[in-house]
Amino acid sequence: MFAATELFGYTASFFVAISLLMSSFIWLRVLNLVGAISFVIYGSLLGSIPIVITNGFITIINVYFLIQMFRPDLNGVQYVPIGADRRDRLDDFVTYYQDDIVHFFPDFSADSIDECFAAGGTAYLALKDVRLVGFALVHPLPSSPGTAAGARDEVYSYIRQELYPEKSVLVPVDYIIRKYRGLGFAHRLYQTIEREESASFLLAPVCGTARKHRRFLLHHGFHLERELTTYDVYAKATPTEDQGCD
Repeated sequence: MFAATELFGYTASFFVAISLLMSSFIWLRVLNLVGAISFVIYGSLLGSIPIVITNGFITIINVYFLIQMFRPDLNGVQYVPIGADRRDRLDDFVTYYQDDIVHFFPDFSADSIDECFAAGGTAYLALKDVRLVGFALVHPLPSSPGTAAGARDEVYSYIRQELYPEKSVLVPVDYIIRKYRGLGFAHRLYQTIEREESASFLLAPVCGTARKHRRFLLHHGFHLERELTTYDVYAKATPTEDQGCD
């Protein structure tokens, strides 16, 4: 009995300590919640009411904030569209977070932004309490074949021939800084795109090595349309579109 009680105590201390090392708000709350629950069990086994009350209260706080985080209508983010004439803030952000962006989008460079604007697209800045915490590039299919780099031009040719280019917009990049990942920002982005772009389909060309982006898209309702040489094409129908992409 003593060994089991001590085990809960050590487990609780471990999770609370680890939670304080997390840069992501969501992981901080999750691990701290596990630690608080373990402390509640530990206090119960010891018969210590102060430990149970204190950590029971901490458990309620963590659960409350986790619910807030996972509600897209309460996460306090908005996506603001900008054009090429207002890209200075985006360029500064990209320069600062370049290494982390490339970790998720290996093919990303400043040329990706140029290509978006050249195609008549829009950059959506993710603002959390007025702070820039991410961005997405959204653009229609380039009007002229052969205007993109070879691998991306293969993607565009496939879309022209097989999908619905006049009803689609491409979302090649959707980036959020580490601290705010997993809070449901993507739902707000897709709502904004559907409202601003009037598109029936969202298409995401994914570089073959971008495994995390691939999992992210599948989690948010995209499905794999076609595997190409360098890119895979993922598609998501907007709620107003009844037909599929197949």
